[in-house]
Amino acid sequence: MADLFDYLTWRGDLTLQQSPFNEIDGMILARFAYVPFESFTQPLPKRFISIHDLSAQAMADANLKVGEHWRQRDNELLPALAASGRYGSLEVGFHGNVLDNVLQTQFSAVTVRLDEDLCAIVFRGTDSTVIGWKEDMNMSFRCPVPGQKLAADYVDRIWEKVGGRLILCGHSKGGNLAVYAGAFCGQDVQDRIDAVYNYDGPGFYDNIIDTDGYQAIRERIHTYVPQSSVVGMLMGHPEGHTVVHSTESGLSQHDIYSWEVLGAGFVALETVTGSSRFVDATIKDWTKDMTPEQFEGFVDTVYTVLTDTQMSTMHEMKENWMGAAWSMVKSVAGMDEKMRAAAYEALKMLAKSAGREAVEAGKEAIGAGV
Repeated sequence: MADLFDYLTWRGDLTLQQSPFNEIDGMILARFAYVPFESFTQPLPKRFISIHDLSAQAMADANLKVGEHWRQRDNELLPALAASGRYGSLEVGFHGNVLDNVLQTQFSAVTVRLDEDLCAIVFRGTDSTVIGWKEDMNMSFRCPVPGQKLAADYVDRIWEKVGGRLILCGHSKGGNLAVYAGAFCGQDVQDRIDAVYNYDGPGFYDNIIDTDGYQAIRERIHTYVPQSSVVGMLMGHPEGHTVVHSTESGLSQHDIYSWEVLGAGFVALETVTGSSRFVDATIKDWTKDMTPEQFEGFVDTVYTVLTDTQMSTMHEMKENWMGAAWSMVKSVAGMDEKMRAAAYEALKMLAKSAGREAVEAGKEAIGAGV
């Protein structure tokens, strides 16, 4: 299976002038947004700095500890980008970061200059923690959230500084922020947006989709989800979506390091899996007549199911599926019939991500408890 690192090996020597920006470049920049700029001993300068120089600064920074500041393989991605002809000379700047417990928002964005007349604005998403998943879910009943307003404002402010054309990108929550910003930035700015790339980020309800701003940007939105997507299938995606093959299973497919690449594009599938469609259809059917307050209660209930396991990440659940399964059974058993059906299917997807043996163990545990 080929991933984004293989793409860098295959095409990293081709500049953007030799091979134009594509969906894999958008995914790589969406992941680049997770670089912990806010933890650098020397803050990212206001002026642009090349990715090559940025990487040298980061790799020499004793404050950036692997496992504490870097997520997943991002500490490998940054030097790989710096060493490539395609990315090394690209310039980065204008890092925006807001962490506000009162507003309950975590916002981070950065701008990458692709050429003299084109910049990519990239929004950071959430991580693989359980609370990160809840942050994505919160966006399904609150709109706009503070982060979405910050995203639209960031695009307007950056365009005033750099001018030219724009591409907006983001993964997970960052994908949702990219779409919202594209829809609700100033009209003069919106007219200069070439494309918006949303990688497994939540969609929107009709009150947002039906706005003039969303409709104006709709044809420029490109959405990608893995075959067992949950987050990326939330709410509406009238622009359609491309299903990407992931080598992971269940909720772990949200990790774009697992998405399969071929040449300058993804390995695409015809549709998402049956379990993804079931969760999507069940939740949408059940929640269509719910108030935002009632749906917020549903999200809190599912979050409680996950936190009852006393495990903070999906990886920890995979490592100790049996312990997690019994905790989940207790919470699921207390739900009403429709909520239990949707939650049960989501939990089966978690079980699959732990492997065949854990699936059987989880089914046995759930079957005994429900």
